[in-house]
Amino acid sequence: MTSKAGDKDEDYVKFRVLLDKYSKLEQLKSFSGTDKLELTSVGDGNLNDIVRAKISSQSIILKQAPPYIKCLGPDYPLGASRGETEYEALCVFSQLTPNSVPHPIFYDEESRTMCMEDLTTYKDFRKQLIRAECCTEAIEKIAGDIGQLHNQTHVAKIGEEKFTEYKKRFPNTELVSLTEQYIFTKPFDKSDETNRLSEDISASLPQLYDNPDVLQAAHDMKHIFLNKKECLLHGDLHTGSIMVDGGDTKIIDLEFAYMGPPAFDIGILLANYIFSYYGHMSIPEDNERHRQFAQSMIEACKLTVTKYLDEMTSCTGELQVYQDNLLCEMAGFAGCELIRRVVGAAPVADLHSAYSKQDALGAGTRLLLGRKNIKTVDKLLIIALMLV
Repeated sequence: MTSKAGDKDEDYVKFRVLLDKYSKLEQLKSFSGTDKLELTSVGDGNLNDIVRAKISSQSIILKQAPPYIKCLGPDYPLGASRGETEYEALCVFSQLTPNSVPHPIFYDEESRTMCMEDLTTYKDFRKQLIRAECCTEAIEKIAGDIGQLHNQTHVAKIGEEKFTEYKKRFPNTELVSLTEQYIFTKPFDKSDETNRLSEDISASLPQLYDNPDVLQAAHDMKHIFLNKKECLLHGDLHTGSIMVDGGDTKIIDLEFAYMGPPAFDIGILLANYIFSYYGHMSIPEDNERHRQFAQSMIEACKLTVTKYLDEMTSCTGELQVYQDNLLCEMAGFAGCELIRRVVGAAPVADLHSAYSKQDALGAGTRLLLGRKNIKTVDKLLIIALMLV
């Protein structure tokens, strides 16, 4: 959708009225009453409608949550309150970890629309990794921002009263249920119709579905995901939820934010770096360049955990014991993410070949089976990538 004043279509009128409603806000003064407004659909999100509103050289993003899953249609209802959850999370992130997310401008409850900063110079992190583009500063900033967020909202730091306030502010049970189903349940049920058990991975499936220890480990990680509540999480921290501009980064798509186990965010992020590793290792053309980039993803995992632990110093009990268990849980969550992106309903573009999918599936099963013995990121990588 691209609309200008002369078009006068339904979307243009709807957003024109909305911007006029909030025209007294400093960030929106130039958008008030103008006939030069341009609206363009952007993004490829599965849940929401995203529009860029532009006038001259200024632009903002409007994100509207329909009462259903956008990519599936009205037959798959989903509460529209997720837009409010995302706005609340943006406000908390902005306050506790400045410059970690787009600046929030307003949330309109009536139209279920959020307005925020437009990251005009930033690029999708996953797409950059696929192109073998990444810098150390970006990796470090992402890990540091998440570490600060977890630390500043951890129950051991803020106390039970404040923590209870956060739990009321971020219940988000509907999207938590989606995560539970599509990461921890459906991919581990061979008969589930949403799975993609294609021929190119068929030979690797017995290691998943014929091993009761793997299935039990996934069940255990689901229990931790649902019941361990320690701090505020992003809740969907894959590389497609991160925007980068050189060494600067912004985290987006916060509608899954909830109070949970800190290892979940980092485990998902580590799995996505492992996807990139296997994706580049399986590219035959210009093989040396891609192998070198794959090696940089090993270093990205190490730097992520190191920087995260430097920032996330809140804990329950003795710090070293807590951090050892944190690594165990990171490994388990990474294993579930690796598996679900291969066999589940939401694939990733990093895995472009049968070999990369088989390798990622094997890494996921090994991490689930070995998670209790993983207390360092080096051990995690040795098991995931079969390093010697």
